[in-house]
Amino acid sequence: MTLFEKYYDADYERARDKLIPKAKAKANRNFGKTCKIKGNVKESLKWAAQWSKCYHAEMNRLVDEAGLRR
Repeated sequence: MTLFEKYYDADYERARDKLIPKAKAKANRNFGKTCKIKGNVKESLKWAAQWSKCYHAEMNRLVDEAGLRR
């Protein structure tokens, strides 16, 4: 048995995957689907960091709310 086979939990993955649209929607509401300032690398990186932070914070909140935290 590989480590993957030993620790992989398909039900857990499916449950987390169902939360992705909600977290993505919140990040999009807060920061937009794309950076509004095109061609500006600094602003694009700033937008990406803020969007990602929001997305991951929401995923963590949703996982805790759903009782999926391992």
